[in-house]
Amino acid sequence: MKKISLFILTIVMSTLPLSLQGMEIYNMQLQGSGSVRYMGFIKVYDAHLYTDPTTLPGEVLSPESSRCLKLNYAVSLTRENFIEAAEKILNRQHDPLTISKVRPQLDLLHQNYTEVDDGDSYVLCYNGEAQTTRLFRNGIEQVVIPSADFAAVYFGIWLGEKEPLSDNLRANLLSGLRGKKS
Repeated sequence: MKKISLFILTIVMSTLPLSLQGMEIYNMQLQGSGSVRYMGFIKVYDAHLYTDPTTLPGEVLSPESSRCLKLNYAVSLTRENFIEAAEKILNRQHDPLTISKVRPQLDLLHQNYTEVDDGDSYVLCYNGEAQTTRLFRNGIEQVVIPSADFAAVYFGIWLGEKEPLSDNLRANLLSGLRGKKS
């Protein structure tokens, strides 16, 4: 009987998304959320930022700060849509040298994107202790990328001070951190 229970537990644990098995979102606190809209009225996705409860406002992109960004899609998008949008924003935020330093990690992430449909989600989680970023699609891990520099650059698309995807979205995502003292 004990062997059967252990076997069943092993099967259940192996089928759970890694985000439920590890520290990811479920050990973090929701800090804020907002929507991304195309042409002002077509909702593309809802975004939710989770961090460690002790994260201070100026630390959200630091190498030590764990964070997760959950994106729940309301439209279908192709892999090429993700790559094109990311490259456009990253190139306006950073100089070519900065981009070239994280190019191998960017390419690895982009290789692991797949198309999404209405109702799908991506979760991007950075673990400050391990200094790795994990990408989950609908709860299933797609890739692990080791690099604190990559994490700061990529999460900067939404959270960076310099020309983020949307200033309004950035403010909404960081709204839960505003009341904390640095």
